[in-house]
Amino acid sequence: MTTSRTALLNNRALPARSAAGWWSAASCRGADIDTFFPSPGDLATVQRALTICDRCPVRISCRRYALDHRERHGIWGGLTEETRETLLRIGPPSRLRTPPESRGASGG
Repeated sequence: MTTSRTALLNNRALPARSAAGWWSAASCRGADIDTFFPSPGDLATVQRALTICDRCPVRISCRRYALDHRERHGIWGGLTEETRETLLRIGPPSRLRTPPESRGASGG
């Protein structure tokens, strides 16, 4: 008999692409999936999910996964759908640039 390696959330199989190594350490494992996919306007449930994410040791990996795979629904890595959409729209932060040295600027 072989054991399944499918990642589960509340006994529901997640897509195969989410079975990344970080998943086994996620604080949300075993939690009610509805907590991370709340109804519109259900701020209490959103807050409950964000509280779980805040103490999660793999929050950054989860967040990266959601952004890389453009997850459109649910709370991932402490980010709501709206926050992820905004981050994807504005893109990654630009690199800090050293201001160019002034060339031959003459003083008065």
